[in-house]
Amino acid sequence: MFAELLNIDECRPLQDLIRSYPHKPYNWALAKEQEGSLVDYVSHTISRTIDSGGIAKAYTMGSEILGLCVMRPDDWATRELHQRTFLLTHLIASGRPETQSLIKSMLLRDTIREIPGRACFVAQVPYTDFAGINALERMGFTATQTSVRMAKDLGQSEAAGAHPDDYEVEHIRPEGIDQILARTSGAIPEGILGWDAKLSHSAAERVHRDWLVNYAADHNLLLCQASGRPVGLLAEHVRDDVSGYLGFGVGSIDLVATIPEYRHNGVASRLIADSLAEFRSSGVRLAEVVAYSSDSGVVSTCQSRGFVTVQSTLTLVSWRN
Repeated sequence: MFAELLNIDECRPLQDLIRSYPHKPYNWALAKEQEGSLVDYVSHTISRTIDSGGIAKAYTMGSEILGLCVMRPDDWATRELHQRTFLLTHLIASGRPETQSLIKSMLLRDTIREIPGRACFVAQVPYTDFAGINALERMGFTATQTSVRMAKDLGQSEAAGAHPDDYEVEHIRPEGIDQILARTSGAIPEGILGWDAKLSHSAAERVHRDWLVNYAADHNLLLCQASGRPVGLLAEHVRDDVSGYLGFGVGSIDLVATIPEYRHNGVASRLIADSLAEFRSSGVRLAEVVAYSSDSGVVSTCQSRGFVTVQSTLTLVSWRN
């Protein structure tokens, strides 16, 4: 049967389900005996999603929870699209692959039915979660992009590499976005947010501008310039939400973009080097980069700096008109 979860504190059946889930975030970063920390982290993110107005549906049998679907409203995307937008944050099920796929499909269907009218649904799932991908495709979701997550232990020695001195890197505040966006907007790949992949060019430019403004206000946005000309951007932040559970600081690079004529000229390398230096000064031990699978330039630059691929992710979107 289906049940709505309202309070997950000390919910042992839910913790058992999360513990059985092989795709827990940062599963690759901790030893097996530290798995309890990841269970606590996932439980915390679900609880926070529910508290912020999200929907959590469980599939139960007796006293066991066999599946879970969690969605939260994306208020910013809703304003940008003028259409309600929801992010699928968790889709978990236990059992054999075919059983998982069936449970996940039923949970998705039951959850989406609770949301009437026009809506956009966005899901990001590990590329190895075949049951989850299959369930999403059954519900009409289509893939918009694939990305890789790469990680580097900052406690290790820095890989040798040139840091071009003919570039200047500075922090950009929200009020400075419009000044530099005209020269760098073409560097930002379409589909970076998943749901923006099918927008018109003008709508995508507006969305990306607003995303950068918000990011600069809440986190760090680095601008690389050559002789005063903007040639690259990097978005980064320290993940305070996860550091307490892992036991060490985590820094995330969420975007590296270079204007076309300056690609393969050390812009990305310089931006990443400056970002890693900032992470180290903040006490961060683990740095991660999220990049397009097809962006061979950024991927190879990260590899040259000692990053290794730890996860691949597929973004799927469903528009209900």
